Amino acid sequence: MNDFTKNIFEVNAEALLFQWQQASTRWLLPKFLGQNKIVKTLRPFSKTGKINKSTIESQLQTLIAYQKEQDLINENESKYAKTLDFLWNNGNGDWKTIAHICEKSLIINNLLHQITEDPGQLNNTRYTIAELLKEGSSTFQNFKGKVFVHFYALTQEQEKLEQELSSLLSINFNQELSQTTNHTAFWQQNAEVWLQNLDLLRDWSSWNRIKEETIKMGLLPVVETYSNGMLPTNEVLSSFKKSIFKCLAEHIIAKEPGLAIFNGKLFEAKIKKFKEQSKYFEALTKAELFAKLASHLPSFSQEASTSSEIGILQRAIRNNGRGLAIRKLFDLIPNLLPRMCPCMLMSPISVAQYFEVDKTKFDLIIFDEASQMPTCEAVGAIARGQNVIVVGDPKQMPPTNFFSSNHFDEENADKEDLESILDDCLALSIPSKHLLWHYRSKHESLIAFSNSNYYENKLLTFPSPDNRATKVTNQYVPGYYDRGKTRQNHFEAKAVVAEIIKRLSNPKLAQKSIGIVTFSSVQQNIIEDLLNEEFKKNPELEKTATDAQEPVFVKNLENVQGDERDVILFSVGYGPDKEGKLYLNFGPLNREGGWRRLNVAISRARYEMTVFSTLRSDQIDISRTSSEGVAGIKAFLQYSENGMATLPQKQRSSPTTQKSFEKKVAEAIQKLGYTVETNIGSSGYKIDIAIVNPDNPSEYLLGILTDGLTYRAAKTAKDRELNQAGVLKMLGWNIYKLWSLDWWDNPQKVLEDIEKVIKQLPDPGTETTPASQLTASIKSPVATEQKREQYASIKLQDMQQPTTQQITQQILEPVSSAQPYRVCELTPTNLQNSDALFDYRLKEKITVQITQVLETEAPISHALLSKRILNAWGISRLGVRLNNYLTAKYNKMEIKYTQQNGTKFYWTNEQDPQKHSTYRTPPTDDFKRNAEDIAKEEIACAIKDVLTNQISLPEADLIREVAKAFGYTRLGGNVEQSMRTGIDHSLSNADIINNNDRLILS
Repeated sequence: MNDFTKNIFEVNAEALLFQWQQASTRWLLPKFLGQNKIVKTLRPFSKTGKINKSTIESQLQTLIAYQKEQDLINENESKYAKTLDFLWNNGNGDWKTIAHICEKSLIINNLLHQITEDPGQLNNTRYTIAELLKEGSSTFQNFKGKVFVHFYALTQEQEKLEQELSSLLSINFNQELSQTTNHTAFWQQNAEVWLQNLDLLRDWSSWNRIKEETIKMGLLPVVETYSNGMLPTNEVLSSFKKSIFKCLAEHIIAKEPGLAIFNGKLFEAKIKKFKEQSKYFEALTKAELFAKLASHLPSFSQEASTSSEIGILQRAIRNNGRGLAIRKLFDLIPNLLPRMCPCMLMSPISVAQYFEVDKTKFDLIIFDEASQMPTCEAVGAIARGQNVIVVGDPKQMPPTNFFSSNHFDEENADKEDLESILDDCLALSIPSKHLLWHYRSKHESLIAFSNSNYYENKLLTFPSPDNRATKVTNQYVPGYYDRGKTRQNHFEAKAVVAEIIKRLSNPKLAQKSIGIVTFSSVQQNIIEDLLNEEFKKNPELEKTATDAQEPVFVKNLENVQGDERDVILFSVGYGPDKEGKLYLNFGPLNREGGWRRLNVAISRARYEMTVFSTLRSDQIDISRTSSEGVAGIKAFLQYSENGMATLPQKQRSSPTTQKSFEKKVAEAIQKLGYTVETNIGSSGYKIDIAIVNPDNPSEYLLGILTDGLTYRAAKTAKDRELNQAGVLKMLGWNIYKLWSLDWWDNPQKVLEDIEKVIKQLPDPGTETTPASQLTASIKSPVATEQKREQYASIKLQDMQQPTTQQITQQILEPVSSAQPYRVCELTPTNLQNSDALFDYRLKEKITVQITQVLETEAPISHALLSKRILNAWGISRLGVRLNNYLTAKYNKMEIKYTQQNGTKFYWTNEQDPQKHSTYRTPPTDDFKRNAEDIAKEEIACAIKDVLTNQISLPEADLIREVAKAFGYTRLGGNVEQSMRTGIDHSLSNADIINNNDRLILS
């Protein structure tokens, strides 16, 4: 409105705006005239005399608003004049100053409201301030100005201090306080607390620094939660880890499709399918091996040359081996022997006795129980093989050296043998593999002592459902050891025999095989004598003991290695003498390495071991001896007396202490009312969770395997999903597989499933079938035959054919590549003379005849093919002119051919001379071909057939046998030359080789 004079405010702006808006709605000319009329009305009030039509409407609206405000002021003039006093100035006051004063008044009023928080007190305060300002602001400033200045200065100083404290100590002075809290008192109290705890200032600074770093890392929620006191200090780290791990787990699961869609039931279905396929593959592999080995056996029903290996063996069998030593026989049949006996079980002495070192080379030599094999005895067998595997346990029995010389050549110490071939191999750092799975003991307590004391707990053993109890027991026998006379312990012997009789008399206990192990041979003798006396009294018990699949044995430390029984009764023998004096002489155990004998003796049992002893562990003072064997027997006696408690703490089964997944699951199951243990087992393999049987606390009701550390530690999927589960099932475990992803998704559902499984379990306590019973059926002839039938009925899966094939076990005729020779019968045609054959009209017919002969008799020699064609036309003699004519005909037909001794042999296009696999023999003498008409490829096939059945032959005998196959009973020059051509062809193609002047298949 600055472009107009003051008189503009007297114009009727509302009427002009209405006229303008009316004119704007009209068409062009009335619009122009109407708007110009209004412009003329406003022009006299313009300071410049110019009016901008585009701004007229907005200016009129502003003018109307101003006129309305002026009307409002005019209506309240008396009120404003009284309130504003001198500021009113007869209606011409400074409105900007008035507006500023009003704004400040409102701010003061709001501040007073916040301070007083009471309407009554607020009115009193405003009244007091008004009284102070009644005489004017100058008077107020004279009386109260210094107070305000001082207050303002204090306020500035306070803000400065707050900024410094906030910067140095990260104190938040802007935090919101409750309405009832006195701001000044609150911070005064805090300042007093700070003053009293200045010694903690360093800690507070460290906390602020760490808090800032933590916030920079994006962990503001953690800082805020902890700072607000919502999280205890001792739970900060675990809560943070839990949160971060949860976020990571959710991210990984969402990112990996296999995890996102994982379902435990579906995965177990895959495992079941994998188990079926693996079992099928194993059975099929056995069947394939059986078939391959059987296919290598030659036919003994066919006639064989007396010089062939088959003939040599048959002659030796008919003569019952008279005049022919076994070593010589083996030398004569070096190729037949491995076919009949691909795997031979022999002692090193037998190997040296029956096999020449220069000729025989086994593909593989395997030594078992190598810790008992002296190197000098093993060298002979090693020299007769191309590869060697030495299997043994360096912690078990060394070779017995009672009768060997103890001479040691110190000057050639580096050439002296070590104790065994196993020790020598280990000393040479030959590549080795450690077999860590323990197979014998069906209860972990039977091997736990050896595993802990001798194998550094590296053996992989499996806990049993009754693992809470031990199967190694100690039966103390009152008595003494007769040290001075018999060196026997009659009391232990009687106790052992009584236990044997008790077990054999009980049909249930008699099902388990029994073995007795003693520390000395004299103790072995007295037990055998007492046992024989009891058997004389009761022959039925002797029959039970001797006719069992695994008879009762009585052995001592020196000869028990390699034996095992379901139940082992252990007689220590040694102990205090009649006067109660104990000599620490335990025979072989006192020697160097005696602990190895102990290790063998105490690891022979499958299901149970009872130690009979007149000696207690606390009677042995190992400070009197340095023998490891004596220390071992003391520790073993302690173990048999007190059980697993004597093992080092780290080896024993104990609940998990860390906050693991298995621990969480166990705690949840415990809330259901069950007694739960974790990490069951004394070796590296653990059952993650086990539920104790409430009716029998000495055994477990259910084992739960998770996909945790034990699951991950398995090397292969087969170990993880099949082998370990199979061993546990064999031991009698009820197993439940718990998948962490199922627990992650719905732990309550998993718990309900576990409860359901527990309720459906059969009554525990079913005894495992003894190993002796399990092996009985395998060793019987009937079982062997059934096993063969099983191999024979393996179904071969063929993905392309809907039907299945089977391996048959019926006797088949020997496979031969021989076929009967067929002669092509051409329609005979008589010509007046041989020259008529050159008639061009016969060319097409001759071509057809050539094709017919080739299809029937190829490969065929040039001479024989020409003979067949000429005979069809009644021509008996192949002259030069006819030969040239037919040769040109053959060349024009581009027939495939090979060269042999200057003669062509013709083949059909479908035949490949390089892959020819059959030969043809004449059904009768009428079909016999001349030897020079037989292709060398056919002769090579006959050679392969002969050597397949007769293994090896000298060259002269091979020529004779191959010629016989083609129907030649006598050898002539042509026959012998043709056969040699076939042999040369086979040698050049490496189908056969010459080995010590005998030809054999390569």
